[in-house]
Amino acid sequence: MKHSLEKSKETVLFLHGALADERMWEPHHRILAKEYRVASLTQRHFGVDNKGSSGSFGIETHANDLISFSATLGDGPIHLIAWSYGADVALSAAIKAPKLFKSLFIYEPGYPGHLDTKKMEAFMQDAEAMFGKVFEAVDNGELEEAVTFLIDGSGNRAGYFSSQAPALRAQQLENAHTLPLQLSQTEKPCLDKEHLSTIQIPTTIGYGSNTRNLFQIVSKSAASHTPSSKLLQAASENHMLPIENPEKFCLYIKEHLSKN
Repeated sequence: MKHSLEKSKETVLFLHGALADERMWEPHHRILAKEYRVASLTQRHFGVDNKGSSGSFGIETHANDLISFSATLGDGPIHLIAWSYGADVALSAAIKAPKLFKSLFIYEPGYPGHLDTKKMEAFMQDAEAMFGKVFEAVDNGELEEAVTFLIDGSGNRAGYFSSQAPALRAQQLENAHTLPLQLSQTEKPCLDKEHLSTIQIPTTIGYGSNTRNLFQIVSKSAASHTPSSKLLQAASENHMLPIENPEKFCLYIKEHLSKN
């Protein structure tokens, strides 16, 4: 976990998604540290040091870990920034322990438990297109290939993984051990319409205009069922915006924080 905390500033906590850890937020720390107390958390099982962690892998487990960590930061409720799988974890934590959080900024959650039948059909069609090869590679023990397929799918084009900076590719490959755990998780989080409707924390739910269909569907649905939320479309961006363009992502964060 990373801390850069000064008591005179409000606290912003970053939470990563799949195939990532707290290192992905280092540029964001540098951008925001002058104005905010900045922290980030590597979730259970993720990261080089957490390989082989004990305990379950799932949204509920990670939400409980997030709640415990957030409570240690002190000085009142915090602003929570989360991406992808971490966005689902953040929503679950906000439902469970709303008093810990002053606001939520989440980008492209992926858990579909709040979709209606028609939207679920569209989600599953795109999920099969994105994850079919990932599951096959994991089943064959080809984790590096599975990482490539998942990042290409997240970036919404073939070759996206190889086009990234070497340091980013290395971080993703160092988290390859989490893929079998993530794809086989059995926890059933309370991320349905009814539970989302209880969130009263000021919330921004963002998605990219060029992102794939499944992330757009889930983001829009989550926003429609969260009464305190504002839906944000990031022009010309995809699922990988937080990693691909930290400066632009932080502009959206700053706008959100300035109003909350």
